[in-house]
Amino acid sequence: MSRSTPATEPTPPRSLPLLAALVGLLAAGAGAGQTARPIVEQTLADLERVAGGPPRATISPTTGLATFLSFSPPRQPVVALPESAPAEERARLFLDQFGAAFGLAGRGSVSLVRVAGPDEAGMEHIRFRQAHGGVPVTGGEVIVHLRGSSVASVNGKTVPDLDLTDTAPAVDPEGAREAAWLLLDRRLGVGPGEARLSEPRLELFNRGLLEGRRAWTRLAWFVEASAIDLREYIWVDAASGAPLLHFSQLTDARVRAIHDANDPGDGAFGALPGVHVRGEGDASTGDTDADAAYDYSGDTYDYFWSEHGRDSYDGAGAPLVSTVHYCPSAPDCPYANAFWNGSQMVYGEGFPAADDVDAHELTHAVTEHTAALFYYMQSGALNESYSDIFGETVDLVNLAGTDTAGVRWQMGEDVPGIGAIRDMMDPTVFGDPGKVSDSEFVCGDDYRSDRGGVHSNSGVPNHAYALMVDGGTYNGKTVVGLGLTKAGKIQYRALASYLVSSSDLLDNYDALQQSCEDLIGISGITPADCAELVDALDAVEMASPWPCAPAQGAVPAFCPAGQAPTLWHYWDIETSSLAACPSSGVPTTWCVEGPSSLLGTYATSGVKSYWGYDRPTSGSYGVVVDPGIASLPAGARMQFNHSHGFDNTGASFWDGGQVGYSTDGASWIDGGSLITAGQTYGGVISSCCSNPFGGQSAFVADSWGYTASQLDLSSLAGLPFRYRFDVGTDFVVDEYGWFVDDIRIYTCAACVATRLLNAAYNGLASSYGASALVEAGGGYRVGAMESVTLEAPEVRLSNDLEVAGELTIGNAACP
Repeated sequence: MSRSTPATEPTPPRSLPLLAALVGLLAAGAGAGQTARPIVEQTLADLERVAGGPPRATISPTTGLATFLSFSPPRQPVVALPESAPAEERARLFLDQFGAAFGLAGRGSVSLVRVAGPDEAGMEHIRFRQAHGGVPVTGGEVIVHLRGSSVASVNGKTVPDLDLTDTAPAVDPEGAREAAWLLLDRRLGVGPGEARLSEPRLELFNRGLLEGRRAWTRLAWFVEASAIDLREYIWVDAASGAPLLHFSQLTDARVRAIHDANDPGDGAFGALPGVHVRGEGDASTGDTDADAAYDYSGDTYDYFWSEHGRDSYDGAGAPLVSTVHYCPSAPDCPYANAFWNGSQMVYGEGFPAADDVDAHELTHAVTEHTAALFYYMQSGALNESYSDIFGETVDLVNLAGTDTAGVRWQMGEDVPGIGAIRDMMDPTVFGDPGKVSDSEFVCGDDYRSDRGGVHSNSGVPNHAYALMVDGGTYNGKTVVGLGLTKAGKIQYRALASYLVSSSDLLDNYDALQQSCEDLIGISGITPADCAELVDALDAVEMASPWPCAPAQGAVPAFCPAGQAPTLWHYWDIETSSLAACPSSGVPTTWCVEGPSSLLGTYATSGVKSYWGYDRPTSGSYGVVVDPGIASLPAGARMQFNHSHGFDNTGASFWDGGQVGYSTDGASWIDGGSLITAGQTYGGVISSCCSNPFGGQSAFVADSWGYTASQLDLSSLAGLPFRYRFDVGTDFVVDEYGWFVDDIRIYTCAACVATRLLNAAYNGLASSYGASALVEAGGGYRVGAMESVTLEAPEVRLSNDLEVAGELTIGNAACP
């Protein structure tokens, strides 16, 4: 075990309370679910008084802030400005009064992105970006939806507690560019001559906003690396210069221009846009791919214009540029894919022949100019789904391609030699989930393994749309179909007017319902249609929590059946002398996370836990605990609660954590082989990248919340014992790291027999309840209306039964 000098705890005090069952295990993700914060609750109460009724509210389970507020007429708050006042000012006035529900404080907390409308429903949509100290928040947006001076709804995704984050960078833009080049070279094999970097810009970056978990907010430089088939988003820590996260935004994907990338005359592969072969109004070329790209990009333009009044993907008549016969290199030819690269469509051989593929790629462009959904995790799944939704809608309305009943909801059925890759009405046919609880649902957060399931998990909203259009019975819900026109209008409105760059499935659930309500009376949409829409969304469980809990050991029982634990050491971190984790910035050693620290309370008992941050720098660091045990008893066990998230790329594990022990006070041994129950080491750390744990087994990847591990210490009987927790890291990309709490060393023995306590015991009174616990001291003690706690080596007892003035006590750990 290669380790740096650790932080060392003095011997923790011996804890008298005896072992009880694990309580308070936290939900999936790197933070506990929270109820609304007090200021949010107060703001909602103020809104209810102003609007004359409570809003429909969705509260983020990770931040405790509002993500959606909707007001039904006539109960809508009215801003004190006339309808003739600028829409931005009307919206800002509302946020000045009630923005605290979204964690906003004052006018400097948002900047205007754009004003849209009035639309066909007579509404205006004012989109703001969250900011602090003039620095924008990555994915932080709020949209105010107005009908004149009335606020119909407000939605957004925001980051709390920005006042704790410094906005002065220690790393300059050139340092950020150097870090980006280093990452591109080591992770993607891309050198300076093979890509272009955007000018770095400062952002306040909270990875948890994209991953549906709690995380700390960091000042970061955002850099986009681009080439023909590269569009990498990179965030670099502005304090340390280390990359924080990167993923590809390249989506695998009417003035028209068609180009041929591999025309025999140019002699080069991978050149974009290639040789121009057909322009708007030109005759067909005779090249099947070129003519299909021309025709189907026109069909897509016509659909968005005629159905939604949108003039090209940007809403301003941008030319539709397509390149066909694309190959990145001779060995990769023919190229079996298509993508939107931020400025044009690019197609491998044969892909333009599928009209749904053409429309799919162009819809990525529409998404980029509306919600701008990040192509990562849940927002990425929505990005893919909206392209499938409108790709298949164009396919079904343009009277081209194969539209028989058997392939009605299949994507890519007309691609030569490949055929369909997804089925929207039955996603499981191609291994995608049809509802959130399906086993096919992808739970990884690996940005290089389909970026957290963007193609797989799109099956859930895809299925909802197919049910909305055609109807059907699924998962206990019967849906009456709305048809393509109504369903398409609702989906487009949600995308263009309600979703933000970091939206997730729950946000989509709210956005679709609100969009339907907005459109009642338009295109024949009725309240009954909105009820059918909700049935379709509920059928696929769109509002259910992201079910990401990968395979891990269940929290083990402390002892076998018929036995109960006797504590030798219990350490809950509450009185730790280790330094508290900082309230801003990043820790450089193990520290104690608590209410005033960076992430707040994240513990399984009390309010404190250890935290070892998975730093984006090469090294190892740990914390040592001396439990004061000079001689381990026979049959000793150790069990601790922990939650971890370490950097990985699929089965490549870059960082990880180990539990170690010492029996001589000097040398340390990896304790992974002693783990016999619960969470075990999950993989071997990569030897590629200067991690001192390279080639060693460790806890790796993400536990998605607290679990527990149990070690069998019986082989160490009679020896002194100390333990430690270590994190080993490589030189690039961080993760949230490792939380550890409630560490126990104990032995197991036969259950204590039922005891009968009477007035001879100190403190007994005539009535005994379970309203509180009092620790024993020198004997059994219980106060009036209090439960009983027995002293070691007894067991905490909870099942109290009063019988004729006497109290019968049974061992709670044994039936």
